[in-house]
Amino acid sequence: MAFIDKLGQMANKVGEMAGETLDYGKAKGKIVLEKGKIKDVKEEIGEYIYSALKAGNDFDTEKLGALCAKIDEHLATIEAIEKEIAPDEDGE
Repeated sequence: MAFIDKLGQMANKVGEMAGETLDYGKAKGKIVLEKGKIKDVKEEIGEYIYSALKAGNDFDTEKLGALCAKIDEHLATIEAIEKEIAPDEDGE
């Protein structure tokens, strides 16, 4: 019976590790998506600036500020995800 108990404990540990790996992978995927959203907003900023310059218009600083705020939101989301997947202080 001791062997079967040990085997069960090992299986549980492997299951826990697989779950942690899956959670880590999901978190990394979310980070990649957030970075993609940041890239999209930066492209939007660039297109806006190019169009404004091409048309000889001034920049709408409120619009630029709102776009920059979107980037800050995505960065904050990335930071929160990274904190979730970071190992605990005690090494877990």
